[in-house]
Amino acid sequence: MHQRLSDYFGKQCTAFTANFVKVRENFDTDAIHDMRVAVKRIRAVLMLLEKLDPAFDAEKAEGELSRLFKLSGKMRDAQVQQLLIRKYKSALNQDFSDFTGYLVRYEKKSIHRFTGYLEEHKVRDYTASFLQTADEIPGKKKGQAIGDAIMNLVNELLEKCGNLKSDQVHDENLHEIRRKLKQCNYLLSVFHRDDPALPRLSQTLKLLETANDLLGEWHDHVVGMELLRKFIKNASKNHAGLPGQYPALYEAMKTRRHTLHLDVINLMEKQLGIL
Repeated sequence: MHQRLSDYFGKQCTAFTANFVKVRENFDTDAIHDMRVAVKRIRAVLMLLEKLDPAFDAEKAEGELSRLFKLSGKMRDAQVQQLLIRKYKSALNQDFSDFTGYLVRYEKKSIHRFTGYLEEHKVRDYTASFLQTADEIPGKKKGQAIGDAIMNLVNELLEKCGNLKSDQVHDENLHEIRRKLKQCNYLLSVFHRDDPALPRLSQTLKLLETANDLLGEWHDHVVGMELLRKFIKNASKNHAGLPGQYPALYEAMKTRRHTLHLDVINLMEKQLGIL
């Protein structure tokens, strides 16, 4: 089990490096996405290592990778939102070119911040600092300990799911559920889905996987509404005439976000019976 975890981790570090090079060259949309997925998978392993050894600090181990991930997220948000607005343009039969222009400028600014950070921090290998540590900790543990650590992550996920019953208004629980669900899914790919040593993990994630797409779309709307609020605020500040379709767009996004929130809750109530 340790070897499989080590191989998986090394593979993700290699994937990050390869896509990082592509991002630096042309900021390709797919490369940015693939680079960020590799980082998320690396983070999932680091979180697992923290479960195996409390003395291990996952956040500290990330080093400059954490800042790089955050900056690349701004670029990714701008790209995803441009795709989302195209869908609303078609669904509402309205022109949102002003907001699209705002998103394009937002993307360019994000790219500028990203490249500026790279120029200021001449880091050649963002993953080298924790490769050795990540390989050593699991080697000190038995396979069962690794399985137990994964189960602890699952239990945290289920606890967050349970919190939805008493708080169905705020989005904090969904953010955390989305993060932990991805971590569990990434770690699950290290092991066999039907490993008899991890029955609850496999069963739980099979039921929750359908929530992943819902949570992804929900998150896109949360980000979209935040950017749209900024766009509307800036237009008002600059005394620019704001076309009337934008409040309607905001309400449409708000309604969809709320629907997705309820869909996630209903899915968990129906399939898991934990709420």
